Amino acid sequence: MMKTPAIFFVEPWKAEIREIEIPDPADDEVQVKCLANGICLAEVSVYSGVEKRDLPRIPGHEGIGVVVKAGKNVRHLREGDIVPCTQWACHYNYKAERLPRFEKQVVDPSVMLAEPVECVVKAIDYYDIVPGDKVLVLGAGFMGLLNVQGLAHCPLTELVVVDIKPRNLELALSFGATHVIRADTETGKNELKEFQKTRPFDIVIESVGIQSVIENADTYVRKGGRLAIFAWHHGTRTVDMGRWHLSGIKVFNTAPQISVDSAINYLERAVRLMERGVFQQSQLITHRYHFTQVTEAMELAYRRPRDYLKCVLLFSD
Repeated sequence: MMKTPAIFFVEPWKAEIREIEIPDPADDEVQVKCLANGICLAEVSVYSGVEKRDLPRIPGHEGIGVVVKAGKNVRHLREGDIVPCTQWACHYNYKAERLPRFEKQVVDPSVMLAEPVECVVKAIDYYDIVPGDKVLVLGAGFMGLLNVQGLAHCPLTELVVVDIKPRNLELALSFGATHVIRADTETGKNELKEFQKTRPFDIVIESVGIQSVIENADTYVRKGGRLAIFAWHHGTRTVDMGRWHLSGIKVFNTAPQISVDSAINYLERAVRLMERGVFQQSQLITHRYHFTQVTEAMELAYRRPRDYLKCVLLFSD
């Protein structure tokens, strides 16, 4: 048994660092020392009280760490291996069975967050890409840009990305978008109207999570096309179901906890694709805080200033 610091959300807008006791890993577990962990909008929603959860609780699901102990039945992992992890705790025990390790040296753990990439890998599986598809991505935040990185390696004829932040759109182009549209300009609004009238898309991916975007997302989809709800919408949304019906579009949610094929280890694939350079986060991690500064980090992640894409908590000594 060892004591280790962990972050707790104790009530809305309040986080504390507390000591927890961690036993030695079970025979089928590994004990992981966290190195870095991403702040997702899921954590922001719980911290701000938008999503109601039982508190106090240890948040986290986007981590990377190093194995410090391995259970006696664990064969594919050993001390010193770099692996994905979840909890916002300096040490934690995890089931080893489907936990992949990084084969290549990890120089900067803060830009090697596997879980967000796993979500996108699953989503692309959901999208059911047909060679030659035209794809529109609505929203070029952190997850939207990871979508662009993955989709750019698919056999598409067009990959158009919409956002209001010029820097994000520049990144989208550098990642392989064929065209970008700034939605808050007259030029951008006219381009979007033209797409609605004459050039609809096979797939539209909604990655913003707000009412004004979801209510019009279907208008860019061709008849019989696909609308993918990638963003997590917190609360009720209003859409024109009659329009959806008459256009015969297929609408689906790419919930990250649901696999297309349970036999596939999507986390393993995410790690391998990151090592190949298909997914790269070096330009997407804009802010870093030591885990002891969690309050400042959460407030920043909630405010999301214009230069913000992603904040990572660092757990190194």
